[in-house]
Amino acid sequence: MKQSYYHSSIETFVKVDEQTIMTALTKRSTEFVSQWSMGITSWASSIEIYKKSFEEVLKVIPDAASWRILLEYEIPRLGKRIDAVVLAHELIFVIEYKYERSNYELADMRQAEDYSLDLSDFHLESRNKIIIPILLASKAAPFENISQIKVDGITSCQRANRNTLSKIVIDNYNTYHSNISEIIDGYEWENSEYHPTPTIVQAARALFAGQKVEAITKSHAGATNLKVTTKYLIEKINIAKAENKKMVCFVTGVPGAGKTLVGLNIIHEKEKFGGDDFNTAYFSGNGPLIKVLRESLARDNYNTKLRQHANQSSTIRPTKEESHHEVQTKIQNLHTFIKDGIRRDTPPTERIVVFDEAQRCWTAQHFYNKGKQNANRDTKNTPVVEKSEAELLFEFMNRHESWSVIIALVGGGQEINTGEAGIAEWGNALKKFPNWEIHISPQLLTGDSTTAGKTLFTEIPSHHAVYKNDDLHLKVSQRSFRASNLNEWVNAIIDNEPVKALNLAESIRQVYPLKITRDIDTAKFWLKSQILGTKRIGLVASSGALRLRPYGINVKESIDEANWFLNDEKDVRSSYYLEIVATEFAVQGLELDWMGVCWDADLRREDGHWGFKDFSGTKWNQVSKQDAQQFLLNTYRVLLTRAREGMVIFVPLGDVQDETRQPSFYDPIYKYLKSCGLEDI
Repeated sequence: MKQSYYHSSIETFVKVDEQTIMTALTKRSTEFVSQWSMGITSWASSIEIYKKSFEEVLKVIPDAASWRILLEYEIPRLGKRIDAVVLAHELIFVIEYKYERSNYELADMRQAEDYSLDLSDFHLESRNKIIIPILLASKAAPFENISQIKVDGITSCQRANRNTLSKIVIDNYNTYHSNISEIIDGYEWENSEYHPTPTIVQAARALFAGQKVEAITKSHAGATNLKVTTKYLIEKINIAKAENKKMVCFVTGVPGAGKTLVGLNIIHEKEKFGGDDFNTAYFSGNGPLIKVLRESLARDNYNTKLRQHANQSSTIRPTKEESHHEVQTKIQNLHTFIKDGIRRDTPPTERIVVFDEAQRCWTAQHFYNKGKQNANRDTKNTPVVEKSEAELLFEFMNRHESWSVIIALVGGGQEINTGEAGIAEWGNALKKFPNWEIHISPQLLTGDSTTAGKTLFTEIPSHHAVYKNDDLHLKVSQRSFRASNLNEWVNAIIDNEPVKALNLAESIRQVYPLKITRDIDTAKFWLKSQILGTKRIGLVASSGALRLRPYGINVKESIDEANWFLNDEKDVRSSYYLEIVATEFAVQGLELDWMGVCWDADLRREDGHWGFKDFSGTKWNQVSKQDAQQFLLNTYRVLLTRAREGMVIFVPLGDVQDETRQPSFYDPIYKYLKSCGLEDI
């Protein structure tokens, strides 16, 4: 199936009548109903401009007759379509058309840049090609463009109106065209392999908008296909349903491999196991992740309904509250679900539940302590019980008389909170429920770096049916799509293996910048220079980084995660502004494109090893408890694995006049990180 609604040579395009093109566009648009497609009036207007413009181009560049034009070209990862793509010998023009627009809006320019970036990053036939994004605002004033290649062969966005498009195409073609470059094959380009690696927010939005997981997650480097894992889980759900079994399936994988996406996809593909809107749900104890996903999906849901209302396919004007409610039923907070289960003795509505970051479930002691702390504020009088969250989950799902399925998504080495039980607690809980069939990845039986060496059982219990399968493990990170071995590099740093880290960094730096600086303003300038399209930047720091305040980094300042992760660069609350820093608690499970990691003296170098400190009152104190030390290591592990495309680490110079910021605290950190392969800006 062609990815575009219409395609032809430029020679054919300028000769064919407009109605023929319109017929092709409207025919395809009825086959693929999309909330992003241009309206009929807008199409007619754009075709008129394109035809006139390329007639002018042909007068100056006769060879342009063989160029190819594609209208409404699909970008699966973004769930959108490029208004027009022109393949000009070895160059690619990406045109974003804004009907009747009289201004060049920054958001529209970013959209054109986004399309160009997506082609450059994930579209095989566009790799290493020069791509020229153009914003075509039909009624805007002429603009004096300066064209220069910014990043990855993508030029600065060119601003055109209905009368200047031809000149902009001609000027850029003359600037970048080379007679010795290989001409793009139009057929090969349109049918190119596409290997997208979306952020979890982008992927969730695409899934809930009707995209299939295989269309948005074709990972690189032989990563286990998420579709295979989803298929395995759906098969087990169907067996449990048919044979009245209770099953738990444990999915493991490296950070960023797509575990969360697998869980969301199970909910999305509920029709494959006869699910409905009530018996499947995704849960996480990660509050910020839930908040960001809910807000993003609710915004999409609301905007879709607004368009439907405007098109009169819906007579009732939608409200934001309705959209938030719809999303909340599918994406829920784990702790709220557990409290609700304690208050009743009936089975939950859900029969298939997906629990993300299962290793972060609370211990029995922590759950009991939290219950006592909140007892006075709990208006629903939830009983205080001393059971782990894992045990309670099995207890609730075991109330179903027939079948039920738990899918536990397991990370490793990223427990950052006191009271997080680790995956072994699930094994302990299962001892009380011998009727549950267990499906597990081999990694959870033997322990490896992806599970931080942890296993589900110390020995496989004889009273359980246990089945292991490689399909339940996701091997390659999609978060750092430019460097699949980034997690290994981070682990080497944390594990005090600088030689290994240096060797890894030498290859990583070819595709993924690893920078370091002693100046926060230098770090901010570098991050801002990376912005293209809607690539996000942001600053992160440990929640214990209390002595970064002199540099304008206040980890105690409140943060609205949804605004920080979702709002655009004009919003002071967004990550773009580099004014509000996010801690490990806000960013775990989420990601940005470019990250500034601010390193304080809470994790420092002492005699060739890590030293662990906690700032209280007016001084740093030694952290002596082993679990607290591990939490601190995991904190920096989380911070160092949030960036998809590159990072800079800021290590302060310190101040000899300040006992809490001595240069002797920071200099060894800087030297160690340099020995691990980071380069000065």
